Amino acid sequence: MEALVTEPEMTLAQRWQGLLEEQPKLRIRNAAEALGVSELELLLSREDGVRPLKPAFGALMSAMDNVGDVMILTRNDQVVHEVTATFRKFTVAGKGAMGLAVGDIDVRVFLNHWAHGYLVTENAGKIIRESLQFFSAYGLALHKIYKTDATDSAAWNVLLGNYLDNPLPAPQLTEVPAREPRADAGTIDVAALRKHWSGLKDVHHFHAMLKRNKVDRLTAIELVGTEWVTRLKATTPEIRSPLDRILEQAKSSNCSIMVFVGNPGIVQIYSGTVDNVKRMGPWINVLDKGFNLHANTDGIKDWFVVRRPSTDGTITSLEGYNADGEIVITLFGNRKPGNPESTHWQGEIEKLERTLCA
Repeated sequence: MEALVTEPEMTLAQRWQGLLEEQPKLRIRNAAEALGVSELELLLSREDGVRPLKPAFGALMSAMDNVGDVMILTRNDQVVHEVTATFRKFTVAGKGAMGLAVGDIDVRVFLNHWAHGYLVTENAGKIIRESLQFFSAYGLALHKIYKTDATDSAAWNVLLGNYLDNPLPAPQLTEVPAREPRADAGTIDVAALRKHWSGLKDVHHFHAMLKRNKVDRLTAIELVGTEWVTRLKATTPEIRSPLDRILEQAKSSNCSIMVFVGNPGIVQIYSGTVDNVKRMGPWINVLDKGFNLHANTDGIKDWFVVRRPSTDGTITSLEGYNADGEIVITLFGNRKPGNPESTHWQGEIEKLERTLCA
């Protein structure tokens, strides 16, 4: 009897290549999801072009000031946020657990989630593209920093010389943690929640207020009442999403906005106007010099206008949540702490509510 001959099992890199042959424009995050692995596992399946960084990520980020313009990218499953600018005075606090940069690059970094970092070199058509990529302990991509034509190459190479590590074996990744369950609405003291919400003096105290009331953000928004929250229709026959509408309004009226997008390791912020707004299939995009936004609104289930009191007056946001109850994008009117919210933004939000109030 002849022995059975079996085909050798395909490697992860081969499976990835097969996917790319079928879908040449497939992003690595989506390929990883299709292959049932983390983005970091997929990245490390490459034979070359990936070198580890020393795990001194706060110091590395502080050194970014010297390299000039870079493109930074932060995303979650629904939204991609890209800013091209120069870091200014990135500082580390909280005994190394947090980092902050303000200015044209505006980020809030939670360094305790940053476990692994790599220099990634890729062939992008006729050019070689270099980026610094940072991942969580379970392989989730948290943040990427790309060298651009305007980057100071000499300073970039000095930074790499200081922070590249020796070759290391692939890290042992931890399992993805179970998602925190949402609060049971029936257990929440709604009267106390409304009292504490009404007593807010600073929008930065909002998370502490939620913790005090033992409630997650989305449940609190659903419970606090129409004095503070307006639920919007996610879509209408004429309007694909509230995000489409507010971006078009902001473009038409030249309203300056702030766009926040984050994941467990970082929140990235853009402040300014928008101009080139385009819908492409499920994605609404901003394609401006210095700022790109790509939001798959099919994956954003719930939209709310949320108001919070503060010593600067009422602060108004538009917030989008995915099917897991996670906030994936937030928009505010552009303002600095200590200043009231612009009446321009308030007017655009009121127009949005009149159009899409659920």
